[in-house]
Order: sequence, then structure tokens, then C-alpha cells
Amino acid sequence: MTSGNGWRWWLSVAGAGLGSLPLWQGTPLLAVVAAICGLTIVGSWAWGTRAGRATGVTLGAGWIAALITTFAVSQWPHNLIAPPWLDWFVVWLLIGGVCLAALVIDWSVHARSARHRIEHTPPAAHARWVVSVALLASMVLLCGCGLGLVQTDGDGSLRIAARDDEVLPLPASLRLVSADRCADGGSSGNCTAEFVVTAADGAGRATTVTRLVEHLRSRGWPLEPKRGLYTGDRETGGILNWTPHHAWLYVDAEPTSILRSAPPPDAVVVYIGNL
Repeated sequence: MTSGNGWRWWLSVAGAGLGSLPLWQGTPLLAVVAAICGLTIVGSWAWGTRAGRATGVTLGAGWIAALITTFAVSQWPHNLIAPPWLDWFVVWLLIGGVCLAALVIDWSVHARSARHRIEHTPPAAHARWVVSVALLASMVLLCGCGLGLVQTDGDGSLRIAARDDEVLPLPASLRLVSADRCADGGSSGNCTAEFVVTAADGAGRATTVTRLVEHLRSRGWPLEPKRGLYTGDRETGGILNWTPHHAWLYVDAEPTSILRSAPPPDAVVVYIGNL
């Protein structure tokens, strides 16, 4: 044990500081979640471990680096579709579980290697370990049980609905008429979004299709002509097994359907499904 606990306080503050990561995305509520989660994981380990200052700071910095790396890999997937916060949060819980196991092993190893001195362990150190283990176990179990409510398909995939930024913003030559994030859906979280687009200058459908295809390709959609459609798939980034999104639009007039109203003349509908 060290004579001071300053390094434990600094690691705890650094763990809470992980809440700044979601702030870069403009999500203050998730920043609170990340701060609480980071404080619980890093702070609980720092106050529960019996390692000395040098070892404790090194390992604590390793936990923080793992959490930051997880967030970066999850939320900055380059040209892929960004997954929701659940992607990094699940992995953070797994890291919390590893920290919990590390505390148990840490205490067990110290107890065996210094059995003749274990009865002289300061009560404060034992109390810190008990509280740390209880906090970590509570977070992992409670959040893990909550995430167990998330439904997956038989193939183990997770689905996310299409977001506006997969199509928007449009260039000045195009105008958005309407957007429905789940115009057609089914079971297991599958959903098809529809974005109705027209030319801003009144151009015909053929011109609108050409402009829209160029725009979608610039946003990462690998659209190719196929049997009267422009269609393509875009992978979802992240760490968990998220399904890709599939986009398509009709070259000629939209097919009629009694289940939905007809779009405006010369309008083009971009469909994005998550099956």
C-alpha cells in the first residue's frame, strides 16, 4: 500500500472525464452516462486494488486507454454508418467486468502471497475493496440485465433505423419534400425509411434521379443500376454485429401502392432498409 491516495483520486477524475467523449457528438445525456460509467469502472478499480502507486497508475491508464479506444473505434468508423451508443456501451460493460475480475484476482493473489500479514490489512483498505467490488458488480449486472431486453434476430444481428445524415443534407439543386424514418416496418426491428426528393429548379424526374444518385454516391452509397433501380448496400461500423443498410430508388415512376399516398409529380423516393 502507498502512503497517499492522490493517484487514486486522479484516476477517478480521469475516468469521469471520459464523459467528454460524447460531448464531441453533441449528446449531453450520453456524456452523463459515459462519465458515470467511466468513473465507476476506473475509480472502482483504483480504490479497490492493492497495487502500489506505479503499478496502479500504469494499469489505470491502461483501462482508460481501452475505454477511449473502444469509443473511437465505435463512433468514428470512417465512411461506414456510425452505430448507436449501445455499441460502445456494451463493450465498456465488458471492460468493467474485466476490471471486476481483476479486483477479485488482485485481492486473492495478495492474500495468498502474504497470508501471515493478511490479518494486519488496514480496515480502510478492505472497506474500499468491498465498496469497489459492489459498485462494479452492480453496474455490470444491472446494465447487463437491461441490455438483455434488446432483441436480436435468429442470426444474432442488431438493427438500427436509417438516420437523416445517411441522405441529408441535400445539395442546392435538390429539395427534400418529406422524410419518414419508418414508413414500412416489420418484426425484429427492421424498418424502411423513405426520403421524398424533388429538383429545386423544377427539373424533370430523370434529372432528379441523376443528381440524387451523384449525391448519394458522394455520401458513401455505392449505388449501381440494376433492373430499373439504383441500389447498393452500405456497411455499419462499430464493434457489435450491426446489419448493413440497403438503399434503392426507382429510375422510372414510383410503383403504385394502396398503402401509401403517391409522391408529388417528378419526385424521387430514396428507400433505406436495415434488413
